[in-house]
Amino acid sequence: MAEEQQKTSGRLLAPVAILCTALWGSACPVIKVGYEYFQLDPSDVYGILLFAGARFFGSGFLTLILSRLVTGEKPRLYRGLVGPAITMALTQTAGQYFFFYMGLTIVTGASAALISSTGTFFAVIIAVIIGIEMINGRKIAGIFLGMLGIVVLNLGTNFSFTFRWNGELFILLSAICYSLANIFVKLFGKKHEPIALTSYQFLIGGTLISLIGYLGGGRLIWPGFAKSLVLFYLMLVSAVAYGLWNWLLKRHDVSKVVIFHTLTPVFGALFSWIILGENIWRWQTLVAMLLVALGILLLNWKSEKKKT
Repeated sequence: MAEEQQKTSGRLLAPVAILCTALWGSACPVIKVGYEYFQLDPSDVYGILLFAGARFFGSGFLTLILSRLVTGEKPRLYRGLVGPAITMALTQTAGQYFFFYMGLTIVTGASAALISSTGTFFAVIIAVIIGIEMINGRKIAGIFLGMLGIVVLNLGTNFSFTFRWNGELFILLSAICYSLANIFVKLFGKKHEPIALTSYQFLIGGTLISLIGYLGGGRLIWPGFAKSLVLFYLMLVSAVAYGLWNWLLKRHDVSKVVIFHTLTPVFGALFSWIILGENIWRWQTLVAMLLVALGILLLNWKSEKKKT
């Protein structure tokens, strides 16, 4: 039975991971639409943090529903889950997004995307350091190709290579928070259901971000029911993508999962073309897709000898 479940999980790795990254990619242009609907200026950091906090708080409730659907059991908050939920909230939600949004007030979007991609690299390195995964040349090459794809995707953009403590350093800290969150899910997933853990960390993290945004002076102008569905979609994206992503991390090597994250900016470019009408049809986009695909294949390739 366990062997059959492992085979099923292996078959689901690629389609589920691609679904998660596609959802995250679609969130990028939808967030821009949300800023317009809720009348949020890009420089209004605390208003944006309040918007993000409301999104993740709502995602927490939707993830509770997802946990029930996937596991067939009613998710419950017990004493042993409190510590892991708070730890995840401080890294995957509050820490990652606080540093990211604060850094975006200084750093260009293209530079932020490039620095954030290092989270994939950090996640694998930390997994190797703490001994939950082995490193080899194939994994290094796969990660390198995936990150190179993100660099190629952003070629032609005016990057700023300065390193400011409240700009580039904050984006780097956001990437480190992302990598730590992936490791924590892998460790905590041994004792706790990862989707239920995701739901409670969203509720805690969303509350923290909302408080920071509100106390900083951020306010939201309700745009009406129809336009507010944008916020509901973003809640759904976080619930499904993070819930399923953490489910994958429990069952697979960190490197095999996080390499798919390099698809996120590619999907972001595609959905920006569909939703915002941005021109993405450049040679850089096609080359980036090829490099990312090769990186994913390298990290998930198994020889016939190993299968036997």
